Amino acid sequence: MTVNERTQRLRALMKTKGVDAVWIGTADPHNSEYIAPYYQARAWLTGFTGSAGTALVTADRALLWADGRYYIQAEKELVGSAFELMKQGQPEVPTPWEWLETELPQGSRVAADGRLLPEAEAQRQTERLLARGVELVTDLDLIDSVWEDRPALPTGSVFEHRIEFTGRSASDKIALIRAKMAEDGADYALYVGLDDVAWLMNFRGTDVPHNCVAMAFALISRDRALLVIDPAKVGQAMLENFSAQGIEIQAYDRIYDLLGALPPGVLVTDTNRTSRALIDALPESVDVLCQQDYPYLIKAELNEVELASQFRAGIRDSLAVTKLIYYAKTQPAKESLTELDIIKRLHLLRQEGSGYIVDSFPTISAYGANAAMMHYAASPEHNAALEARGFLLVDCGGQYQDGTTDITRTISLGPLSDEEIRDYTLTLKSHIALASLPFLKGTSGVALDAVARSVMWRQGLDYKCGTGHGLGFLAGVHEGPQRLTNNVRAGQYGFRPHNVITIEPGIYQEGRHGIRLENDYVVLRQEQSVRIQEGRALIQEEALELNEAGDRFLRFQSLTFVPFDREAIDRTLLTQEERAWLNDYHQAVRDALAPSLSDELLDFLLQATEPF
Repeated sequence: MTVNERTQRLRALMKTKGVDAVWIGTADPHNSEYIAPYYQARAWLTGFTGSAGTALVTADRALLWADGRYYIQAEKELVGSAFELMKQGQPEVPTPWEWLETELPQGSRVAADGRLLPEAEAQRQTERLLARGVELVTDLDLIDSVWEDRPALPTGSVFEHRIEFTGRSASDKIALIRAKMAEDGADYALYVGLDDVAWLMNFRGTDVPHNCVAMAFALISRDRALLVIDPAKVGQAMLENFSAQGIEIQAYDRIYDLLGALPPGVLVTDTNRTSRALIDALPESVDVLCQQDYPYLIKAELNEVELASQFRAGIRDSLAVTKLIYYAKTQPAKESLTELDIIKRLHLLRQEGSGYIVDSFPTISAYGANAAMMHYAASPEHNAALEARGFLLVDCGGQYQDGTTDITRTISLGPLSDEEIRDYTLTLKSHIALASLPFLKGTSGVALDAVARSVMWRQGLDYKCGTGHGLGFLAGVHEGPQRLTNNVRAGQYGFRPHNVITIEPGIYQEGRHGIRLENDYVVLRQEQSVRIQEGRALIQEEALELNEAGDRFLRFQSLTFVPFDREAIDRTLLTQEERAWLNDYHQAVRDALAPSLSDELLDFLLQATEPF
């Protein structure tokens, strides 16, 4: 069926069910960012393939909301369909819920799948819509009735994430959760985040593309720890491992029955993540205490073993990306390469290293004007050939046994225009402004975001995305609670030691070029330092006197060791302090990568990191 045929079929079903509007988000029962194909209903219905977006369908309107990362992509993918693009975040553009409030007449009914809608969101919107005489219905899944060839639920097996990487056993983590439950007077804790469940119980999976997680819930009481997962995913060795850690396996589809059978007590969960359907399954005798999930907060601060592991993964992945840069710079003049060839080459380079599992997201390889689309995806149908001029943007990441990476480099392939050099240098200055900043412990992501963004603002520029996101640890490439964003609500978390974050400002000139420079960073205390020796990171600590106010300062330490492009930098635009930071960074790149390189690759590295 075409998009319009799917929409008409949905409208016919809406009419029989007495529904006036259907809300279709991008979600699964675990509030995941990246979701399994089974749950990609919004993409199936609308034809828009971006990783985020919301659709609304009424009897006579079909609307799609997409944020600034996807304006260009969405406009192209919606051509010829009934869906209208709503540019989320733009002035005068209402949110989907605001649109429903103002456009639907009294007595209307809005359907949203309660398995996929967080309870807190459902409560807010129920109240708002009721004030306008509109009912929110959450016990209907209309999409399933019209999606005939819907993919099956994923069936990948799980594997152990060994203690040599995690630094803490699953039983120790569960004991820590129970101690926090006792502090809050909770009898039960429910976790729905796939990254939280995998971290808590020291396993990883393959259910969600590029994210090493499995579809599962965790239900913890004072004397039981239940992993609610399809038993077919758990082999005998893992079953024995879980049993040794005091973890029981229950079938995935029993989660509602398990919640419904809980004795009276208090259940702690984050209703901003836990769905309405799960909350509705609880007996009336179970009270809900809403708090951010304990694992979500704990795992945001890496322990010493995890931190050392992330450094190893960062150096290994930096080696692969640096080799790719050399390849991209030297090959186009000799043979015809395309964006897809770059993706294939990078995959081979990653496979040469140890511990590689899978890419942490689909690699973005975007030449020239294609890079102006932040989340452009090359395909056999849309695949530019590289030329010996202009920029190639490569945004990529890897999942390794010892960590997760996310790196972006914009690579000059030949002569550049004055505008391209200026924009590259401004992006680098924006990156350095934040990466070089000492800041107080507890500083929010909103405050830090403004430091990088202010460089762009002074030039009348902005980028329509956050400056950075948290990284998982062999899990999701985007994990909170740490974020660098100008969204006040989303950026409230105060940064702490051993948070991992990306810094990735950019400039996107539609129809001409896109530039993004991204490193992964770990937050360290000011008295901590890292020395790279023979390709390994050694964390050291020195005595530091606090100032009279007793303030504790933090700083960013790079986990990424990939050269910035000297040929794209206008050194006259760099301050002395910026040049000093860049020279120090490039020396760290040499220290990290040189022991693993030889011959022409070593020569390239030395040239690429030569001090200014």
